Amino acid sequence: MRTNWRRTNGVRRRGPALLLVVIVMTSILAACGGGNPATTAPTNQPTAATSPSTAPSTAPTPTRAAVAPTTAAPRTSTVTARPLTREITTTFPARVAGLDYGMNVWLPTADMDRTLDLMTGAGFGWARQWISWESVEPTQGSYSWDTLDKVVATAERKNVKLMIILLRAPAWAAPNGGIPRDKQLYARFVSTVATRYKNRVAAYEIWNESNLAGETGGMVDVAAYAELLKAAFPAIKAADPNAIVVYGGLTPTGENNPALAIDDAIYLKQSYAYNNGEIKKYFDVLGVHATGTLNPPENYFPENPGPGPGYFDNRSFYFRRAEDLRKVMEDAGDGQKQIWLTEFGWTTKNAAKGYEYGQYVSEEDQAKYIVRAYDWAKQNWPWMGVMFLWNLNFSTVSPPTDEKTPWSIINADYSPRPAYDAVKKMPKR
Repeated sequence: MRTNWRRTNGVRRRGPALLLVVIVMTSILAACGGGNPATTAPTNQPTAATSPSTAPSTAPTPTRAAVAPTTAAPRTSTVTARPLTREITTTFPARVAGLDYGMNVWLPTADMDRTLDLMTGAGFGWARQWISWESVEPTQGSYSWDTLDKVVATAERKNVKLMIILLRAPAWAAPNGGIPRDKQLYARFVSTVATRYKNRVAAYEIWNESNLAGETGGMVDVAAYAELLKAAFPAIKAADPNAIVVYGGLTPTGENNPALAIDDAIYLKQSYAYNNGEIKKYFDVLGVHATGTLNPPENYFPENPGPGPGYFDNRSFYFRRAEDLRKVMEDAGDGQKQIWLTEFGWTTKNAAKGYEYGQYVSEEDQAKYIVRAYDWAKQNWPWMGVMFLWNLNFSTVSPPTDEKTPWSIINADYSPRPAYDAVKKMPKR
């Protein structure tokens, strides 16, 4: 989960007298969105035109990308009852019929059944799982399906709606795991995945946090991501017309240096401005990441800031940052689409550098803030679709010092933290 990386006198905050912004690159490379091999628990790791014009309101006719020979993934027949989830409309732009409930999970090296039983037992019906391209296609044209087949089959057996995020290029496609220069390489990969799991994976998220240099190969490039979406969207829709395509979640940074990060709202404006707004044709849903740092979900700067210490005087520090990105969408004429929070949550005391604010969030605060965040969205965000809590179970596969662990709502032994009990009791409709 990313935050706004600013530091003054050893405490990460942004004060009125601060003249120089310092981004902690360790935090950027180590934060949760990094894509690592699906078989290993994740570890730390051109200026657009100024005004977009209106793009066509309908999706382009999909053209099928070249697909490597593949067979359908094996299915299992024993299923469990699905938590109540919203109906999906697949007409462009695809959407769910109102706010829905999801969690970020890590399945490949966890107890898959136990993890999804905990998730569905809390009344959550959507799971978001990272899958790295490099783990599935380590050599061009040669695929390793075992882990992903198990993930999809387990989700299917548990009657969970699965969203897969496809990221992290293999070395043969791009250096540093970044966005490949040849976008058709990625298009062929996602088409192969969507063909194999047709009607079994509900949504695909295209890359993650592309406004961070550490996620894109070393430099933030709006045009490169726009072209990636442009290639991936028709490839997925041709393979599985019912799949929802999600613009990879942007993260709040408050920084504007392409070698490090670009502010999420500025990046989104540039995306809509690219090639006269054509990007509107190439995704169903906008993915957004929102963290409250140490701030309650109802608070926002400048009208209701704080409470501090620090992390109060920039809008990137607040859960309601999603409202700013919503305004960008509406200003670009794209307000008919939903936003999905593909990552949101609160960390408690966190040993990782860059997450010092967690010491001001107790386990009880975490529980209250998460429930109130869902309530805020229900009451105030009619444009919200699925909200994926960050996270359920990374504590079971990561050490206590890993930055992802204190965000988890269960302990390393799968016992519940207060936040798990709170969301289980929380009304879902």
